[in-house]
Amino acid sequence: MDTNSLKVLFTSLSGRYAHALFDEGKRASCLNEILSNFEKLEKFFQGDVQAKKLLTSCLLNKRDLNACWGALGQYLGFCPVFLSFIRQVVVNHRFNIIKKIKYVYQVALAKYKNKRSVTVLSAIDLLPEQKDRIEKLIYRALNEKIIINYSVDERILGGIKLRSEELDIDASVASQLKQLAKYFRSMRLRFDVNEN
Repeated sequence: MDTNSLKVLFTSLSGRYAHALFDEGKRASCLNEILSNFEKLEKFFQGDVQAKKLLTSCLLNKRDLNACWGALGQYLGFCPVFLSFIRQVVVNHRFNIIKKIKYVYQVALAKYKNKRSVTVLSAIDLLPEQKDRIEKLIYRALNEKIIINYSVDERILGGIKLRSEELDIDASVASQLKQLAKYFRSMRLRFDVNEN
């Protein structure tokens, strides 16, 4: 990713949140733990949609919201920096950009470690042998220091997507279905034109 793209990424709203979190994590020496906390929270909310609705809504007052997040943070083992951060994101009604914040945080962490960050998106949690195979392919293709992060996105239906600062490979079933639909629409248009 070029310098201008990084500048835009880090000055966006999600970038400013991620940058503040990164600075705090660096001061507290818990950068990797914060990334792990993002993943724990993501996995927890995938399993309990009702908890997500409650903990990210405006239904609770600030005191109750803090208490609920404190209990969840203790249950999931959040580091204090991440717990404080996530509470602030929710209070500011910015939880809708949490995935973007996580992505920018990953980019910042990779840049700090002088490595490229690659995110592998799949419809379900991948098995260890699947992750191992994907990692070998990525290392062989890019031939550089890499941090690989895994994330579940049910919207892709199947297959995987690979994303990094300057790389976006979509081998998902959803993408293939869109391409197929586009092809059939173009064929139908050609057929309609030829009929007239």
